[in-house]
Amino acid sequence: MSSRLDRLKARLKEIPDRPGVYLHKNAEGQVIYVGKARNLKNRVTSYVVGKGTRAHPLTNALIPEIDDIDFVTTNNELEAILLENNLIKTHQPRYNVLLRDDKTYPYIKVTMSEDYPRVVFTRRVDRKKGDLFFGPFFAGTARRILKLVADQFKLRSCDLDIAEGKSALTRPCLYYDMHQCLGPCIVGLTTSEEYHEMVDDVVLFLSGKSKELQDRLSARMYRAAEEESFELATYYRDIIRTVERIQAEQQVASAQDEEMDVWGLYEEGGDVAVQLFVIRDGNVVDRRELFWEKVADYRPGYFLSEILQRYYQDNLFIPPEILLPFDVEEKELITDWLSTQSRRKISVRVPQRGRGVDRVELANRNARLSHESRFRKSQQDRLQIAASRLAQILGYQDRDIQKIESFDISNIQGSDSVAGMVVLDRGKFDKNQYRVFNIRTVVGADDFRSMAEAVDRRYRRLVDEAKPLPDMILIDGGRGQLNAARAALTKLGIEELPIAGLAKREEEIYVPDRVDTIRLDRHDPALQLLQMVRDETHRFAVSSHRRRRAKRTLHSELDDLPGIGEKRKRLLFERFGSVSAIRQASAQDLMNVLGRKVGQTLWDELHGEAHRLMGS
Repeated sequence: MSSRLDRLKARLKEIPDRPGVYLHKNAEGQVIYVGKARNLKNRVTSYVVGKGTRAHPLTNALIPEIDDIDFVTTNNELEAILLENNLIKTHQPRYNVLLRDDKTYPYIKVTMSEDYPRVVFTRRVDRKKGDLFFGPFFAGTARRILKLVADQFKLRSCDLDIAEGKSALTRPCLYYDMHQCLGPCIVGLTTSEEYHEMVDDVVLFLSGKSKELQDRLSARMYRAAEEESFELATYYRDIIRTVERIQAEQQVASAQDEEMDVWGLYEEGGDVAVQLFVIRDGNVVDRRELFWEKVADYRPGYFLSEILQRYYQDNLFIPPEILLPFDVEEKELITDWLSTQSRRKISVRVPQRGRGVDRVELANRNARLSHESRFRKSQQDRLQIAASRLAQILGYQDRDIQKIESFDISNIQGSDSVAGMVVLDRGKFDKNQYRVFNIRTVVGADDFRSMAEAVDRRYRRLVDEAKPLPDMILIDGGRGQLNAARAALTKLGIEELPIAGLAKREEEIYVPDRVDTIRLDRHDPALQLLQMVRDETHRFAVSSHRRRRAKRTLHSELDDLPGIGEKRKRLLFERFGSVSAIRQASAQDLMNVLGRKVGQTLWDELHGEAHRLMGS
């Protein structure tokens, strides 16, 4: 460890106080993280000596793996962000935010490097030859677009090497006979001007520039009609109708001539869903979904900033306006970079009013729906795997653990003691089955006896009413709480029900009849399942205790007030929740709950002394 740190500290002496890009490598020499910095020395030093690293994402997992550091200086931050994105694209470092889903999505490629460009399906983006790429699309969408292009624009899809004015073929292929190709492979069937005019139309179509395309096609249609080329005019008319139909099918319409990308994001439990609406000519022409699972040290501003950089690096068309749900880190720098990429001014903003707010809210709402659709099933699968693993660890391989009931005790120095019970049923917390047990038989702080009382009351009732037992019981606590709960079950004749305790400090699992505890890796799905249930139980027990304590405090402080019986105390508690809230209430608020006379009397009792002092 010390030799590694010594080596890294020595490396720091070589790093200058300049803008640039740094590359963290692991012991195998793999690039695991690429970052940019205004001052390389300051940024890289923060990783090695720990200064300021808490604020940086992923550092907890990243820092122990750093074995070497490379760097490249640049003239300014803009050059740094350009280089950073290229290096991330090349190395695909696992600690950077990557658009992993895009690697499986297809693009539509227009081979502009050829004399007679083709329109083809591809999953590889390589812009070095000058070819145009559109996407990414879902596979079905890409193939439908290709068919539409073939039917309407008649560009070739074959891989023949067709040079200008040179062809040894004497007969066109079947696609020409099917009116799906202009036949550039045969001299005389089309001209270079006619073919490239169609190529320009296809590029406009794929870019979402429907209005400009319609204007071009309409001009040709009228010109053909004037020249009495009615078949050609009909051909252009059919293309125009197709484009109009596609426009009409868009689900969300807005003001004309607008071109923008609208981003939405939803995160829960480290699982992230991102939604992008692509608006061209005022219509949503595409919707894209991106997903990440278990993002470490998730920070919204940083995360979305990284997504924007990855996404627009390979996107040849960047709209003039990009709407975001919240501000991103280094927004000004990213805006400059996007403007440089597109060679025009780009606006990146968080809308504050009007139609832009509605659009972002729609994108956020769709991101949430996508998150639920994508991760609900995967979460169910993970929980099922965790439950099977848990049964194996506890020695109940023949058990199918679907329903877990969990208990925790909450009190302050023994007062207002409650037991909270939560239920995880088939991977979901069922709040309708949650129960609160106000501890009745225990005086003072005795969590063991309190646990025994709660377990006894719960399962005595199930046994008496012949209701099914859960598949497992979890106790929030160590050996003492577990033994107390098990003793209560034994008295009820319940012997074979799986039961375990989970201690908070060391996250050790206690099981009956086993001297040593079970320690699992923190990433073990069985431990994560128990922690999830334990934490929810603790939250519920604490909130239940607070409600009981607040209610008791309220009642005791109202006991001596005239006209305030149990019924009115309950009404006040339900409305205000605490004595301090009642004291802050206006006379009218109290009258709304208790009636005019009693409400005014209570307000006078609570505030009369102060008013008398002020008036004297």
